Amino acid sequence: MKRSMVKSLCERARLCGSALRRAAQREDGGIVALTLFLLIPMLIIGGMAVDFMRFEARRAALQGVTDRAVLAAANLRQSQDAKAVVIDYFTKNGMADQLIGEPIVIPGYKRREVQANSRISVETFFLNLIGMDTLATTATSNAVQGVGAVEVSLVLDLSGSMYTVIKNTNPKVRRIEKLRSAATNFVTALLKPEYANRISVSLVPYSEQVNIGPELFKRLNTNKTHDFSYCLEMPDAGFTKTAFDLGRTYDQTQNIQTNAHGFGVSDSNSGPYLRDANDPSLDQPVCPKESYEQIVPVSQNLTELTTNIGKFEPRAGTSIFLGLKWGITLLDPSFDTIIGDLPASMIDDAFSDRPAPYEPDKTKGETLRSLKYLVLMTDGYNDRSWRIKPEFYDDPSERNYWAHNTWNYAVTNSNSPLGAPYYGIGTYDYLEQWFTVAQGNGYMESMCNAAKDAGIIIYAISMSGDDDSADAVTGRTQMSNCATTPNHFFATSGQELDEIFERIAKQITDLRLTL
Repeated sequence: MKRSMVKSLCERARLCGSALRRAAQREDGGIVALTLFLLIPMLIIGGMAVDFMRFEARRAALQGVTDRAVLAAANLRQSQDAKAVVIDYFTKNGMADQLIGEPIVIPGYKRREVQANSRISVETFFLNLIGMDTLATTATSNAVQGVGAVEVSLVLDLSGSMYTVIKNTNPKVRRIEKLRSAATNFVTALLKPEYANRISVSLVPYSEQVNIGPELFKRLNTNKTHDFSYCLEMPDAGFTKTAFDLGRTYDQTQNIQTNAHGFGVSDSNSGPYLRDANDPSLDQPVCPKESYEQIVPVSQNLTELTTNIGKFEPRAGTSIFLGLKWGITLLDPSFDTIIGDLPASMIDDAFSDRPAPYEPDKTKGETLRSLKYLVLMTDGYNDRSWRIKPEFYDDPSERNYWAHNTWNYAVTNSNSPLGAPYYGIGTYDYLEQWFTVAQGNGYMESMCNAAKDAGIIIYAISMSGDDDSADAVTGRTQMSNCATTPNHFFATSGQELDEIFERIAKQITDLRLTL
């Protein structure tokens, strides 16, 4: 091969190598290659957005139809069949095929609940490139109008120990002051305007007895002996069941004071001071005598309830079982004729048929029971209670004397029905023990069990959390056993009382008033 030809070939090879090296080093075509590589994922991602937007629009439309359908069907003024209303809504919106099964209609006492389930499936344009041919979801809507009878009995301890100062409070706060604040907030939380005609509260203050007030008193069969106060003596059988025996005749509680305590700041700041024996007036009678200490039955009158609560003062002994009995009575349907007969000024028309039945009326297609709550509060335990023997309380003059003179005063004055000064108080020759501690505990246990068996939800609050005495421990055990579950029992020394009542109110309203 000629030298010139060889040289030419080498030159060309060199030029080709340089060109290849330059081509390898150039970057101006990289973006094109990257674009080609990412084009398909970009199309899929962009298409996903389109598919999801289409799907969301259809899903929102389906949910809207479902919501409107159940709201219309749940309306208690709706005269058409509730199921037919739901189906008609879906049909007229072109979504009849999306309805899953039949709508669920649950009637109740002054209540209707409607539930509808629907499903939508949308074919995809771009997601099918990655194997997703359709997007599907379900829509569920539930609507309730009316919540049945939501009834609350608020049973509050006004015994003398409520004068005790709560530990570690500065300035000092007494238990009764804390209770007034917490109970007021509790009632206010339940009786908001949006809950009008839906929640009723029965206020039951108790100490050694429960003053049911003149209107309830005169509608029951009683052996009436005086007009000073309105408490009834409950027989043993009255504590075995929730129903109130309207066929029985009840004795009226004596208007007496066997408790020697009164009001004032004691040196220990732990409780009421001992009264001067020369002061005959009654401030701690066995039956609370003030009008604001009387039961307020089945009410939504926030002003009356909070005004009464704001006046509460500590009184006499502690009979938790009696407060419990009347709290349950005001939730039991056996008492509806009594409540229905009360003056219109006392009971709103919306509550004229309360206490409502425990169980639904199957003949009306009802499947839900009424909702009943009892909030029971004490700072102590069941204590014994005394009465004057009948022979010293059997004529009007004697009853009038005891209505204006305490036992401690009477036993030191010759003008008392006892006939002469009597200083042997310890023997109680003129008194009889009416309730023992053991009786009170037994009555309480029996009533708590009966109430829970009937479906009443019991919240129990013990305000003796810093007292480790045997009696206080027994009292807390009684309260804990009374509560529906351990989560319904609260023990406190008093500082947390506001939070406890707030928590209970929230549980009642959150669980039962969701529309």
